[in-house]
Amino acid sequence: MIDRLLIERYAAETWPVAETREEDGWLLRHTPGVPPRRSNSALPLARGEALSTALSRVEDFYATRGMPIAVQVAPAEEHTALDALLAERGYRRDGALLVRTAPTGTVITGSRPAVPLGVVTVEERPTRRWLDAFIALDGHDNSHEAAERILSRIPGPAAYLSVERDDRVVGMGLVVAAPGCGGVFCMATHPDHGQQGIATGVLHVGARWAAARGADELYLHVMDDNQAACRLYDRVGFRLSHTYHYRIKP
Repeated sequence: MIDRLLIERYAAETWPVAETREEDGWLLRHTPGVPPRRSNSALPLARGEALSTALSRVEDFYATRGMPIAVQVAPAEEHTALDALLAERGYRRDGALLVRTAPTGTVITGSRPAVPLGVVTVEERPTRRWLDAFIALDGHDNSHEAAERILSRIPGPAAYLSVERDDRVVGMGLVVAAPGCGGVFCMATHPDHGQQGIATGVLHVGARWAAARGADELYLHVMDDNQAACRLYDRVGFRLSHTYHYRIKP
């Protein structure tokens, strides 16, 4: 199983930001125009008390940029003392997520479609069609900014996956290769095409792509209240690695 801190390091390297800095055990990230989540938050890269003593410098970094101060408490199980300190200082808890991992071979076997899915398109770079589909299917207020400022700049190797029906994208995903593993992101299915095996098929093709690039394991992030996605990931072999959430102070 991949080390929990290493997963978060790989995920951080996957998600491009406009400005980044490592300081006293923290990874400080800033991207103008997007909310205080992964692209605008501080990620602890180490364990121990040193994180707490450097917190004032973390706060200064975001204050001088006119941003709310956000900390990605990841993995949450590794940072209970830090989380308690942030709560004591008035940081509100936000955005609880689960991080799941699985052997790539297990996902390939578990996601093999029972019936032909059709064509899953794989592109090595994000096309305009893929980015527009993400904006439409993601459904968040900042989806356009995320597509243009982040997803269009993901470092490769990466697989941008999509399924089309009636000349429109109805399912999609993104797999990014890292040393020995692959991260699964941006999984989405059009509501009119749910329960048709589209997401399972996207995972199957994405896992095969990752395996061909030496990824023995896969990891993904999912909101803890997304029960439908959790059932899908359980079914194809993903198991809980750790959890994380954000602490945000205006």
